[in-house]
This record gives sequence, structure tokens and C-alpha cells, in this order.
Amino acid sequence: MKKGDFPNLNTKLPDGLMPSGMSYKVMVVDSKEFHRKQIVQILESERYTIVETAVNGKEALDKIAKLKVRLDLITTELDMPVIDGYAMLYELKQKGNMPAVVFIAEDTTKGVMQDLITMGAKDFILKPVNRRIILERIKNVLSKRALQTQDI
Repeated sequence: MKKGDFPNLNTKLPDGLMPSGMSYKVMVVDSKEFHRKQIVQILESERYTIVETAVNGKEALDKIAKLKVRLDLITTELDMPVIDGYAMLYELKQKGNMPAVVFIAEDTTKGVMQDLITMGAKDFILKPVNRRIILERIKNVLSKRALQTQDI
């Protein structure tokens, strides 16, 4: 070892990488530009690939229809103009073969949260945006999803 060389003590792989070394492909949907950029920055810091962003459910559904790659994850908020997160989730479910959907949204009722989970949402994270919580919960969702697809 040469002088000035330090061993890498951070041997943890970035959360955004699958065991194969490929990065998870993500779409971030949020009507507020600040939150969208914040979530993108958090995910990119862990090597997730942000394929697209959208400001509402309609824009997200339109972009998904044109994508050439399969999304692993969509983060979305609940209250958005044109098509909200609830309606977007419903549309995704109708199309089948849905990516994991995680809501990062303002507080809502337990009933709405339960409906979203019943419809297929994988998690509901309350704002304000918190880097540690978002990374931890998304990693958990994608890990569970990987285990489920191995069982098939």
C-alpha cells in the first residue's frame, strides 16, 4: 500500500443496484418541482436510474405508455392536478404488470391508505421528505418484490 492510499471502509453496495449490478429503474411523480428534484437527488445518490419524472398522473401514464424499458418502481404523491395518485394507481393496476408503487405524500386518512395498499401500493411514506426513511422503505419494498419474483 502506497502512502496516501486508504482502504475503502464503505463496502456497502448502493441501494439502487440489484444483486446483478444493474440499477433499478424508477419514475418520480410529484406536482411540486422541489419535491420531485429532492426525491430524484436522494435516489440518484444511491445509483437508482431515474428513467422519467412527471408532474401528475396523466403525464406519468402517458410517459409510461411510451417507455421502452420496464420500470421497477414509481414514487408518487396522492394529491396532484389532472389525474391524482389514487386514479393513477387504479389505471396502472388495470394495465397489469405494474411496477412497485410507493406513495410519498402528505398525511391522509387511514381509510385512503388502506385502499391504496389494497389496490397494490407497496408503501406510504409521509412527507416531509426524509432521505433515510425514503431509502430504507424503498429498499425494503424492492427487496420484498425480488423475493416474490424468485418464488414464481
